[in-house]
Amino acid sequence: MKLQCQVEVINRLHSSLNIRSNGKYLKSTLALGKEPKSDVEYFILHFSSTNKSGTKYRAKCIKQVFVKCINEGKATIRFEEPPHDLCIKSEVIQLKCFMRILRSVLTGDTKNLNLAPLSSLSVTHKDAAPTKLVIRDRSEFPVKGLPRTLESLYINGLNLCNFRREILLLKNLVILDLSNNAIEKLPPEFGRMPNLCELYLSNNQLGVKDVVDWRWLLNTQISQKLKLLDISGNQLKYLPKPIWKLQKLVTLKLDNNLLEKLPTTLGRMSSLRHLTMTQNRLTTLPCGLLQCRLEYIDLSENQLDAQETTPEPCKSTPWEFYIGSLVDITSKVVLKNKFYYAPNIIPWTLVEFLDNANMCVCGAPVVNNRFYMNKEFQLRDYFHVVVFNSNRKSTVTFQCYFCSHKCLNR
Repeated sequence: MKLQCQVEVINRLHSSLNIRSNGKYLKSTLALGKEPKSDVEYFILHFSSTNKSGTKYRAKCIKQVFVKCINEGKATIRFEEPPHDLCIKSEVIQLKCFMRILRSVLTGDTKNLNLAPLSSLSVTHKDAAPTKLVIRDRSEFPVKGLPRTLESLYINGLNLCNFRREILLLKNLVILDLSNNAIEKLPPEFGRMPNLCELYLSNNQLGVKDVVDWRWLLNTQISQKLKLLDISGNQLKYLPKPIWKLQKLVTLKLDNNLLEKLPTTLGRMSSLRHLTMTQNRLTTLPCGLLQCRLEYIDLSENQLDAQETTPEPCKSTPWEFYIGSLVDITSKVVLKNKFYYAPNIIPWTLVEFLDNANMCVCGAPVVNNRFYMNKEFQLRDYFHVVVFNSNRKSTVTFQCYFCSHKCLNR
């Protein structure tokens, strides 16, 4: 029985001498076997990247096993001799299976166990837990399923119509590339991927249907980790307003879609640095985008109109900007302090109301959409690198909303 895992070896004698452990987990293999000349003597071999020959621990020397956090993929085996603690991190199902067999060994219930003897146990290159997998043909899918230890998975150009749900089991996945397929939707459970940082979905069919299922965006786990999202070439007609919940997002690629308008909530994404949206149908941009500290923006091959229009004259007094309902006042507080909200916390009607809020040119939230105008801005005054078509001006028209009479007359 072999377990692919990460192990930290703690020598308890060091703690008595006030020597601290380095706290590093090493990629390891734990092998459970029996002595060649005995049917009742069992042992654990610990192989690691720095210990190819392995360290042998006798099962009868196990003093205690800690499995309180086994549902999180963590366990600790304490040996009396040598005075070592093996702190283990592994995939939950594999760890539970290993611990179940170890319990049978410790309790003497070994009648149905068939463990390999010491002489036949070794760690080969194939035993190393794979962390990267590239699949460019359907025949390359592993027969036993995707390894749970994967950190990078590339499935490109297979014309897959459905999302493979076994990907949801890859809790260590950091990079997922599903480009050049025909995937129409992601399941809501996808938002529970705990470590996903880069997601490539270019050249799929997410926007083929009029209604796109964006529920996976609402989960806090993916919103706290995802740093790159590529949804280019998906025939998308709109972006969801809750996209602002991806608070760690640094790069957003929206090229080659059918977008005519961007959500005003993009201005709430303080970490966004790279934004590309070439080959769309954009005519204006939301003024909230000016609040993003973008280092790179590409607007080429759109239908941006750089003509400034004046707002229709309306009879207004400064008080109309400040007097509002209790919902308006509290909404401004929620948006100004960037409180997290979701349908499982507050009613859906309030979620929709907050998502529909705009942003003033000064950065303050605007819940009254009555006062607005289209205005030109020189993007190079706001962003480091701006890419346009070579034959157009560098100014872009923004749809601007105002939080006060002072901002309106600025």
